[in-house]
Amino acid sequence: MAVGMFIFGMSRVVQPSIDLQQRIEEWVRGESWEDSDLAGEEAESFLGRMEEEVGQRDFAASIKEDLAQADITLTVTEYLLIRAGLVILFGVIAYVLQHNLLIALGMAVGGLFLPTIYVRARQSQRLKKFDSQLPDVLDHLQGSLRAGYGLLQAVEWVSRQLPNPAGNEFDRVMREVQLGIGLMDALENMVRRIPSDDLALIVTAIKIQYEVGGSLAEILETVAHTIRERVRIMREINVLTSQQRYSGYVLIIMPIALAVFLVLTNPEYEMRLFEPGATLCIPIGAAVLMVMGYFIMRRIIDIEV
Repeated sequence: MAVGMFIFGMSRVVQPSIDLQQRIEEWVRGESWEDSDLAGEEAESFLGRMEEEVGQRDFAASIKEDLAQADITLTVTEYLLIRAGLVILFGVIAYVLQHNLLIALGMAVGGLFLPTIYVRARQSQRLKKFDSQLPDVLDHLQGSLRAGYGLLQAVEWVSRQLPNPAGNEFDRVMREVQLGIGLMDALENMVRRIPSDDLALIVTAIKIQYEVGGSLAEILETVAHTIRERVRIMREINVLTSQQRYSGYVLIIMPIALAVFLVLTNPEYEMRLFEPGATLCIPIGAAVLMVMGYFIMRRIIDIEV
């Protein structure tokens, strides 16, 4: 019994490095960590071991970057477990309701890609909100620098004054600096979390001034004027292309909504399209053409500034 207790104690002391790394990342994100009960600690230790194994895979870094860009506080293991759970849940529910293996398979595939769609939507929404805050960020930085503050103090002022996501991101920069990371490296990390061209332009201007010198307030003023003009042009383009954009949404939603309506009202008639044979080419071809048409229309109205 004593040997067993010793082995258990050593297993609790020698925790994987992923546990410490996760706590540091939680502190950098501004999250508080509290001790849980024994069952919670065991579950967390189990997830930590899984996270360590998954973290060694090549795809883990890409998933982790996507979650950071979407500001989703999940580990790679938790994200993958959610995707697997949705695949099983959607597939089982579809098979129980329709007793059709093909529909169950399609719903399972939908459950597989649903988290990815949600992450992409969060990324897009967060990026747009952050871009809309950039003029205010530059105003606060200029004002702080002209008042005599250093760049680090100006970044701290921005983190305190602006709401999320800008305030949260600059606060994370300050926390990384407190952990010993250089300010320029912390700003580069923010650019990786926020893939904004305007933010990259600001950070590049700060790095150039940091290396060659000059008045950073005047440089940021010039950058702010460029960004404001770019935002104005982008808003005009969005207004001019709004009809084509919403037409694409309608064209892809209407056939799906009609198919769902027919399945619910007359499933025997609609299921004939999914029977093995030549008729199966109709829904497959329709789905392929709908997706192609949607992306072609999006490509046409995607105007870079």
